[in-house]
Amino acid sequence: MKNSVKVLMILLMVSSSFSANAQIFGVKAGVGLSNITSPDEIDNNFFGRALGVKIGGTIEFDVTDDLYVGSGLGFAKKGASTVGDTFNTFYLEIPLSARYDIVELGGSGYLYAQSGFNIGYMLAANRGGKKVSIGTDDVDDYFKPFDFGLNFGVGVILNERIEIGLVSEFGLVNIYANDLSTLRNSTVLVSFGYKFGM
Repeated sequence: MKNSVKVLMILLMVSSSFSANAQIFGVKAGVGLSNITSPDEIDNNFFGRALGVKIGGTIEFDVTDDLYVGSGLGFAKKGASTVGDTFNTFYLEIPLSARYDIVELGGSGYLYAQSGFNIGYMLAANRGGKKVSIGTDDVDDYFKPFDFGLNFGVGVILNERIEIGLVSEFGLVNIYANDLSTLRNSTVLVSFGYKFGM
């Protein structure tokens, strides 16, 4: 529990450091499909798609007229389906990403592309409603607490405030505590956002 509090404080401090130079604040939510993937074919076939959800606050500041760097703090539900039940994992996340406005749409809209990283800390996990352990013990624990991955997306900003996008996220680290398997998060989301103060 103490480690969880320390991690939360670090995530909040990192997020606050971005806010010092922020010009654009916003909120964003996403819904789509989540999965757990593996390079091992047997492990990979064990998992199927499940509901993925994200919600949180965003912070952006402009580097140029078309390039923005941003972060935020959010909550994400990930996981995967299995035969008869579902793994649900819940993360506190900080995204670090860059958005480039490719072309202007009308007088107040933009088509954009974005890419970056997600840093996540697993708050809880369950399988079929039963609690799953989180930790670093490679014998007893199912999941490691930390996740790190890439994100890529495209979308449009309308009226300089309303954002609609499609985002893919690919985990880079093994989230399974036992070294016998390598498991990574994978998510595809349709996202909706609203920006304040553009």
